[in-house]
Amino acid sequence: MPVKILNVSRHRCSLGEGIYYSARYNSVFWVDIKQQLLYRMDYASRAVTSIPMPEQIGWVKETRSGRFIVGLQSGIYWLNDDLSCGECCLLLSEEPAGNRLNDAKTDQAGRLYFGSMDDSETAPCGSLYQLANLNENPTLHKVDSGYVVSNGPAFNLAGDRLYSVSSATRTIYAFTVDGHGQLSHKRQHIVLPEHHGYPDGITVDSHDNLWVACWQGHGLCYFDPAGKLIERIVLPAPQITNVTFGGPEYSTLLVTTACIGMDDDALNRYPLAGSVFELDVGVTGVPEPRVKDN
Repeated sequence: MPVKILNVSRHRCSLGEGIYYSARYNSVFWVDIKQQLLYRMDYASRAVTSIPMPEQIGWVKETRSGRFIVGLQSGIYWLNDDLSCGECCLLLSEEPAGNRLNDAKTDQAGRLYFGSMDDSETAPCGSLYQLANLNENPTLHKVDSGYVVSNGPAFNLAGDRLYSVSSATRTIYAFTVDGHGQLSHKRQHIVLPEHHGYPDGITVDSHDNLWVACWQGHGLCYFDPAGKLIERIVLPAPQITNVTFGGPEYSTLLVTTACIGMDDDALNRYPLAGSVFELDVGVTGVPEPRVKDN
């Protein structure tokens, strides 16, 4: 597959993550977890702004009412109109003190699924949660556990399969999802070989293929619905963290990267590490549903 790098946003992130495209605002959002920053790029003007957060930030999502929420270390918070951090809508009081939130995705019913992880990346104390609604009495369920680093998740086009990533074990699991959002039949779907790195963020395209950001893998892998590797795409950065489709036609693949832990020699060899890449990969994606909040 011919791949063209369309643009590179050179706002070097220590740990870029959580990339999200809002069609309503024609903007791309991403985060720098370690620098506690939320980024927004206006897709038309290319203007980029950064907004400081009070804690490590894992992701940003849009709700059906047009507001935004973020996953911070202690829980989920509303953003104010200027995108500054606002009121807390859900504290994760049962999470271990050394954990943080890491990645999230919304299903077709507006339920939010998000993972937690051990910030030191050593203990299997991370979990996968489902937030069924985001109102005065949010309903939170723990649906899986035992992750060192929980990543993904993502849904197939039919919405009856959820993919969840255990980065430390190089494993992408698949769950069956019923009409009420209940998960069952957890099974090993893909195990990434060592030379491809560690699976990180994931997304699904309009053909139901799964795109995987490969940490320490210098690129992306994408797989058919059966889990067979279609192709690997090499990028000029070693630590690829997350991926989604965006732009008005969802024809651009948006990719975050990181430069954390890289020494001066590595940064000289990979000057684009930590940047956000915009790629033309010849396929389109689908919009991510907005979180139900009414």
